[in-house]
Amino acid sequence: MMVIASGITSEEVRVTVADAAGGRIARSPALLHCLVLSGDRGLRNRLDAMTELGGWSACDAPDDAAELPAVVDGDYRLVIVDIAHPLGDRVSDTVEIAEEFASRPGTLLVVCGSERNVDEELWARQAGAWVYLPGVSRGDALVALCADARRLVERRGEIRAR
Repeated sequence: MMVIASGITSEEVRVTVADAAGGRIARSPALLHCLVLSGDRGLRNRLDAMTELGGWSACDAPDDAAELPAVVDGDYRLVIVDIAHPLGDRVSDTVEIAEEFASRPGTLLVVCGSERNVDEELWARQAGAWVYLPGVSRGDALVALCADARRLVERRGEIRAR
């Protein structure tokens, strides 16, 4: 159902995931955990679905700023942070969490920012973001991005079972 809500068809997902996986869909036996932080419920749900389609075994997506302190202790290989729509009232909380995860070896940080906001992009790159997304990309691009992140983590040998 999430796929339908994202506005892409199951055929597009099947082709995109197969293309992203080199023509085959491969799942790692180890668990791959990711984190999505966004104050935009629709975007949070879409990103959660895209990470699952991209091969991530579990994705935490808190929907309340009160849950932020608990996620900082988590061991995530992929963290997607939406600074255009921060979770909670204070943008600084989201920025601090993004900087914390960017400083952790082996964690890939994806920052979703506002379109045409050069300051956000500069901050994301200086913080050490793996990818900066100005605005939200189409669903198929997000699936491919998540699949690329999964392959990179697998190649590095940084998969850890929880």
